[in-house]
Amino acid sequence: MSKLTITLKIAGGNYPFTIDAAEEELYRKAERLVAERMFDFNQINLPQKDQLALAALALGMENLRLKQTRSLGEDLDRLSEVEEQLDQYLSEL
Repeated sequence: MSKLTITLKIAGGNYPFTIDAAEEELYRKAERLVAERMFDFNQINLPQKDQLALAALALGMENLRLKQTRSLGEDLDRLSEVEEQLDQYLSEL
């Protein structure tokens, strides 16, 4: 993969990264997402470092909710498989 050097602007700072070129859009979207979350907390006049901390917390909570949802979906899929197996077993009796 080809490497690319980009600079992301987060909480007033410039952060250089060397990344796979294919991941640039993902990094840019993450940069915008952090800025959006920080803007949400800017409305209550918090210092920038607190905005960043709360944005990180909000994004972490979103990530955990997604993981729980996926886990629940996997559990439901497995439960459906067990139900099908049980139905087959009972129909053979």
